[in-house]
Amino acid sequence: MPRTRTTAGDRSREDAEVPREGLKIRMEDVARAANVSRATVSRVLVGNPPVSAATRERVFRAVRELGYVPNAMAQGLSKRSSDLVGLLLRDPRNPAYGRLHSLVQEAVSGHGLELITAVPHWKEGAEDELAALRRMLGLRVGGLLVSTGVIKAADLEPFLDSVPVVSVGRVEDHPRIHGVSYNEDVHGAMLADKVASAGHRSVAVLIPTASVSTAENRRGRSMAVHLEGRGLTVHRIETDAFGQPEAGIARILDLVRDGGVTAAMFPNDIRAMIFLRAARAAGLDVPGDVSVTGCDGIIPGLDLIGLATLRIPVEQVAARGVDVLESLMSNRGGTQVRHEKFTGEFVPGATLGPAA
Repeated sequence: MPRTRTTAGDRSREDAEVPREGLKIRMEDVARAANVSRATVSRVLVGNPPVSAATRERVFRAVRELGYVPNAMAQGLSKRSSDLVGLLLRDPRNPAYGRLHSLVQEAVSGHGLELITAVPHWKEGAEDELAALRRMLGLRVGGLLVSTGVIKAADLEPFLDSVPVVSVGRVEDHPRIHGVSYNEDVHGAMLADKVASAGHRSVAVLIPTASVSTAENRRGRSMAVHLEGRGLTVHRIETDAFGQPEAGIARILDLVRDGGVTAAMFPNDIRAMIFLRAARAAGLDVPGDVSVTGCDGIIPGLDLIGLATLRIPVEQVAARGVDVLESLMSNRGGTQVRHEKFTGEFVPGATLGPAA
């Protein structure tokens, strides 16, 4: 994303007061709450260095608590003012996000619209995604697609009256945000049933916290709940390590070596692949010593690897998400909020075998 520069002529517009819940919050209010200068608030919001991490955190906290929306983002966005669609995307190195990005681009072009994408660094968290979102909205997009499992729905609330927002490929339960997502609860149950049906009675399930990924958290918890519902012993391996897909792998290897589990389930294929590599290095046989499942089914060549996984319906979700946003951009307020969920298909593989 290109960085923007605030000029003297822009400041008068930036000073404009933006109503929120009966209040008029100004940049000076944010500066006062964060105990910094107005200039520092401006630098943080447009992403201009140098600002310390502690100062950025105070500013972002004040922005959230006050519900501040800079005028450049909100002014004129109450009506369709642009054919530009903004996409906030998580790490495109993950094939699931990369494929989604490609499909969204195709669908947006098919509607005669243009796409601009904001992709924070993969090690950056919710605050950095919010900063990217603010910069993107400052470009006056006519609609916004949000495809990241890190940012919270509540963080989007200040913008809901200004720009149409659709969550795509992420868990969405907010009553004011349209959602087109994967049916993560059903996906977790489908994978759990396959593992249980193979005769496994003790299973390790890797569960990242919601702050790491809402989708992976939902999948992992669904796997664990359904396994327990079928009477299996479940070892919940929880991790809050952000940007570290290898987190929790060593603990599961220890369980396998000790004979504590005969299967390991992962909420995405990347984590499963990391485990497969670690298991081979440890001299463990898959599926002889431990069966392994993933989830996503997007990585090219999975059929050659033989990973048992679930193929998410990314094509349907991308196309439908763009359709919903285009409808909102054309008819603001005329579309009832819905949370649509699409179910994928199980992909059998050699990594899932019968319990030893």
